[in-house]
Amino acid sequence: MDDGRMEALAERQHGVVSHDQAVALGLTPGAVRHRRETGRWHDRSLGVYRVAGTVETPRQRAMAAVLGGGREAILSHTSTAGLLGLPGFTIDPIVITVPRKRRSIANVRIEQSLSLPLHHQRVVDSIPCTSVARTLFDLCGDIHARRAERALDNALARHMVTIPALWRVLDDLAVQGRAGTVLLRTLLTERGPRYVPPESELESRFLEVLASRNVREPARQVDLGDADSWIGRVDFVWRDERLIVEVDGAAFHNGFVDQKNDRERDERFTEAGWRVLRFGWDDVVDHPSTVADRINRALHSN
Repeated sequence: MDDGRMEALAERQHGVVSHDQAVALGLTPGAVRHRRETGRWHDRSLGVYRVAGTVETPRQRAMAAVLGGGREAILSHTSTAGLLGLPGFTIDPIVITVPRKRRSIANVRIEQSLSLPLHHQRVVDSIPCTSVARTLFDLCGDIHARRAERALDNALARHMVTIPALWRVLDDLAVQGRAGTVLLRTLLTERGPRYVPPESELESRFLEVLASRNVREPARQVDLGDADSWIGRVDFVWRDERLIVEVDGAAFHNGFVDQKNDRERDERFTEAGWRVLRFGWDDVVDHPSTVADRINRALHSN
C-alpha cells in the first residue's frame, strides 16, 4: 500500500476517504481498523473517515455525504447551488441525490431519482454534483417559485448555463407529476430565446416593483449612443418615451470617481435627447411605490 496515494486522495477529497476507496488502494480491513483505533482516521459517517488534523468545512461535509451515499450519489438541490456560488444558497444543509434508496445519513437529506444521465452531472472541486441546468430544475420543484426564478436569472446572467441547456434537461425529465417541470417550463417560456437576464439582485428587485405595479416592462442591458459614438450600456430603457433608468448598487456607484463618471454619462444621454432616472438600493427596496410613480409620470409626461 502506497501511503502517498492515500494521502493524495484524501487531500483531493477535502480530508475524507471511504472504506471502499481505502480497500481499492490496497489497505486491508485490519489496516483500516488500525488507523481508526490509533486516531489517524476518525469516523465521519458509516464507511467514511476523516483524516486526523483536517479542518471540517462545508465542502468536507458534502464530500463525506456523497461518499456515504454510495458510488452513484451526487450533491444536489440547494447544496449544489451553494457549491456553484449562486447567490442566496449555501452548501449546508447537505442534500444528495441517489438513484435508489439507501440507508439514512445523519444530517443529510437524501433524494431519489431514477434519471441521472451523465450530462446532468459534473464535478466541482472534486465533489460529484448535479449540473447547473439540472440543479435549477431541481430547485424549481424544491423551493419557493420566486427564489427559484432568481436563481435561474442569476445563473443566466453569470453565463453559468444557457436557455437551450435548460430546455434539454426539461425535455429529459418532463414526465407528468415530476416536481419542477411546470415551473421551469413556465419560466423558460416567459423568457424566450432572446431573453436578457437581470445582472444583479437590485435589477431583479426593480423588475418586481414594475410588475407588481403594472408598469410596462422596459428593454434591458441596451447599448446606446449619440450621433457620434457609443455612450454606454444602460440598465433599462423605454425607447419610444426616450427614458433611461439606471439602478445603482452601493458597491459600484458610491465612490467619487464613479459618481463623476455617471454624471458625465448622464449629461451625454441628456444632450442626445434621453431622460435619465437613477435609483439606489434604498429607493427600490424601501420606497417601491415612489419609484413606480416617478417612472409612470416620466412615461406619460409627453
